[in-house]
Amino acid sequence: MNEQPEAGYVYILTSPNSRYVKIGGTSISPMKRLKEINTSEPYSLFAPWSLYDFRQISDWRSVEHSLHYTFRDSLVDSIAGQKELFAISPYEASQKLKSIDPELLLYRPVIDRMFEDKPFAEYLMSLFRISGLTNWLDSQGAWTLSLFTSTAGGRYFTINIGLHEVAFSSLRKPQQINMLYMDDAILRHEESCDWIENHNGGLYVGDYKSALADSISVYFEGDFATCQEFLSLAGVRRAMVAYWTDSLLRLQERNALSINAKRHNYNAVADLAEKIKLDDSGAHTVV
Repeated sequence: MNEQPEAGYVYILTSPNSRYVKIGGTSISPMKRLKEINTSEPYSLFAPWSLYDFRQISDWRSVEHSLHYTFRDSLVDSIAGQKELFAISPYEASQKLKSIDPELLLYRPVIDRMFEDKPFAEYLMSLFRISGLTNWLDSQGAWTLSLFTSTAGGRYFTINIGLHEVAFSSLRKPQQINMLYMDDAILRHEESCDWIENHNGGLYVGDYKSALADSISVYFEGDFATCQEFLSLAGVRRAMVAYWTDSLLRLQERNALSINAKRHNYNAVADLAEKIKLDDSGAHTVV
């Protein structure tokens, strides 16, 4: 009897200590699964493994089986107790994962909607670069990205770290409201604070009881071009990195997840990370 389709994740892992690629699937959080892999034989012998590519899929078992079948001639048979290591390049495995039926990908409509709005997609890419989220792909679940939620009258996106929001942009008209949470070191930059005030914004302490000390939420009005201008202001990058990185390190130490972990859009992150990589390598990127 055939198993019923089950939503989950298919991933491609690489390690600096292995010349092989691991292709697997799971119904649990990739963050939790990655921890298991890095501490379980025989895969722990090649740790640390990290996410090279990943997708959230409505039938993860069928996609995992398809990839294993495709690369069956490259299966490593010299390591006992495993059936998921392949002597192929990560790029080759990733290209095959990207070629799966789009109908199997979860959240595809909202991801398409994001990329159809070029200024929005470009702002998210800038936000990922500046905050360093692209360096925390293995910790997805501790931080989360949601698209076009109905929260507070509607939002383009929300990013959570742990128990609270660290970034969002509202769909509210006539003026879009934007928030970023950061270290209060931003207060030392008078010109940046004046810019916030001139865009009908403000800086607020104590928005979230779960926030770390010496933190602040920044609000301002404006479209995504205005958001890009804000990211370029003096002190913004440093204040964001200081707060977001410290928060993620603390969550990593506790192996803790965000309250929005179940709503995290892995496929949107995978697409954004790929486009950022292509853009930063000088390749032509279409958004």
